[in-house]
Amino acid sequence: MNARPSLGYSPRYQSGPSRRGPDLPVGTLLAAGAVLAVLVLLWIVGNGASSDEVSADENRVELTAVVKPALTRAGYGDVVVTSDGRTVTLAGELATRADVVAANAVANSIADVAFVVNNLTYEGEPEFPEFEAVDGETASSPVGGSTAARGDLLLQAQLSSIAARNPITFETGSPDLTAESQSTITNVATMLIDNPLVQVEIGGHTDSDGDEEANNLLSQTRADAVKAALVAAGVEPDRMEAVGYGPSLPVASNETREGKALNRRIEFLIAN
Repeated sequence: MNARPSLGYSPRYQSGPSRRGPDLPVGTLLAAGAVLAVLVLLWIVGNGASSDEVSADENRVELTAVVKPALTRAGYGDVVVTSDGRTVTLAGELATRADVVAANAVANSIADVAFVVNNLTYEGEPEFPEFEAVDGETASSPVGGSTAARGDLLLQAQLSSIAARNPITFETGSPDLTAESQSTITNVATMLIDNPLVQVEIGGHTDSDGDEEANNLLSQTRADAVKAALVAAGVEPDRMEAVGYGPSLPVASNETREGKALNRRIEFLIAN
């Protein structure tokens, strides 16, 4: 007779005690899962808000960091710049109303700026005294100065805006214009051609690194290079004067790399 197989457990299933934990009520498991889900949700929401705040702060810092150097390059380094989202606020005191308008135009020229709050003030306007008219009646010049003065103000604002939007740059230690500068040369040339009576000074500036005499020469050759480029674009040479100022007129500290970059610049000034 064949032996019947044993119904007992195989020894390999009896190697140790069972690892199954104690049975928990279903309600307890559901409650624990709900608590865990809430904690995860709170973590996600909290981190999302924190990220949004950081992103907003970074946007404010980045926008200020773009507008402030642009104003500095245009000669308005004393203007205080703050931002909230895409709105920029300008504060401080400038010499004339023309400067206030020009600084506003520079800030508006930045692509990411949606609105400019201009809280700038100016020291005062030149007095326009009353004069005796030909018919014996007393008259005075129009409020805000002559039409020519207002025109120069707007043209200066336009020039400053063009130069700030895409600053003219050069190859390192060289008077050779970079390819990126060509659009600015074209825009300045177009403005001057459209306003044939305007005279302009092209000011070249450097940082303080190196020999002062060499910097003076470099700034002059760079200003000359910009003038030559504008002549090639169709502007009459006798309407422009190129002046090299070297490191004598810094707009930022020469103690930092960023400050030195701001000091290496070309400025356009209406000379009428």
